[in-house]
Amino acid sequence: MSTVPPPTISVLVSSYNYAPYIVEAVQSALAQTQPPLEIVVVDDGSTDDSVARVRAAFADQPGIRLIEQANAGQLSAWRTGFAASRGQVIALLDSDDRWSPEYLARVTATYQQMPSADFVFCNMRLFGTVERDLHAPGADRDLGLSVVLGSFYPRWQGVATSGLTLRRELMGRLLDLPPAMATQWVTRPDDCLVVGADIFGAHKVYIGEPLVGHREHERNALAGYQRSRLQNARYSYRVAGMLAHYRQRAGITDQWLSCAKAEFRTKPKPRLRELGWYWRLLGMANLPILQRWEQRFAIVGHYLKGLRA
Repeated sequence: MSTVPPPTISVLVSSYNYAPYIVEAVQSALAQTQPPLEIVVVDDGSTDDSVARVRAAFADQPGIRLIEQANAGQLSAWRTGFAASRGQVIALLDSDDRWSPEYLARVTATYQQMPSADFVFCNMRLFGTVERDLHAPGADRDLGLSVVLGSFYPRWQGVATSGLTLRRELMGRLLDLPPAMATQWVTRPDDCLVVGADIFGAHKVYIGEPLVGHREHERNALAGYQRSRLQNARYSYRVAGMLAHYRQRAGITDQWLSCAKAEFRTKPKPRLRELGWYWRLLGMANLPILQRWEQRFAIVGHYLKGLRA
């Protein structure tokens, strides 16, 4: 039994023109078996009746705070909500998604049982036009640290917005982008959180039970969207700029590649693909050939140990 007190959790709902869904999203946060400290709803200049619906549905709920701002994109809405929040952990919820009632209880218990965790994310159940689990339900996973991985061979170790929770200090660092860069992330700012958290040394934990409902519908921000080659290139530039900013902030240099073996060992039960990632990272490191192969054999040994555990 952990003697660490449970963290307080602020729910941050960003809303833009999802009037048919916003009330259900907020109700799912209210219906948690482990109530949050507060629910902050930031309306990002909706032109439908989202604001009116929230006011009508939750006028008698003192734990819900509604903030309106001119349309500036989801990253801006997060910044506004974050500044108004008080919780030690921020749980993000898109206005067209919903949570299972036990979601925050599981998140809270994970932070309480693993005080070193900075970033807890959860498997999802897709619903609406598609009905399936995002990933096969399974055991929770301790992903350890991924500073070297995120800096030199970034991999997506997360889920969409509504399954993400972060400690307050980490969220503040990730939202601190230069103004010109912040305006580039009107959509898909969860890329900044998921990849940036690795670079900043977040200890990540994955909840394998699908406790988050991700709505699939024709109005999803990326539903049916196919980028042209030009758009793909511009998106790549945007990601590269974001990664370079976070690496500079974290003081990452090529010398950090020599830490790949130590980082891999922070993952109690790494998977085969993760072994492949770190094998590649050690190939990038400026190490004498014998030392490189010694470290590669060491990470293989750690992988095999995890299989036997």
